[in-house]
Amino acid sequence: MSNSGGVLKVVVVQGKRLVVRDFKTSDPYVKLKLGDQVAKTKVINSCLNPVWNEELTFTLPEPVETLKLEVFDKDRFKADDQMGNAHVNIQPLVSAARLKHILKVSTGETTLRKVIPDSQNCLVRESCINCVNGEIIQEVWLRLSGVESGEIELKLKLEIPNPSSPPS
Repeated sequence: MSNSGGVLKVVVVQGKRLVVRDFKTSDPYVKLKLGDQVAKTKVINSCLNPVWNEELTFTLPEPVETLKLEVFDKDRFKADDQMGNAHVNIQPLVSAARLKHILKVSTGETTLRKVIPDSQNCLVRESCINCVNGEIIQEVWLRLSGVESGEIELKLKLEIPNPSSPPS
């Protein structure tokens, strides 16, 4: 039983060039899933470049799973329309958090790892995992799959208890 007790905070920052699902616009919201945990942002009405700046919190599952994201257009009288999906592997974030404890990094800003776009994620471009004053942070732009266009910006923050800390 190796439950890390970690917490993943996901800030859904914004979307860009989302697809039209209503007459000339969409009413987008984002649904995130980590293991069996699900969280949603609020709906932004009539916007293809929404800004949410909304933080959603998850307990880190063991084993670490992929963070899945779906964007939907909110409809009043019928099922919500899909506007794309994406995923990001959070294992590099967890590895960087462990590295932070090994290196005893706690102040200032240190880049712990770089993640490049590949089949394990939907990254638009390279992303750095940084330790900023003791907090593990990764800012990512994800390209939406299954649609003509659309990107979502997330800021991932990971908090894992220091395994070498004595219990208080």
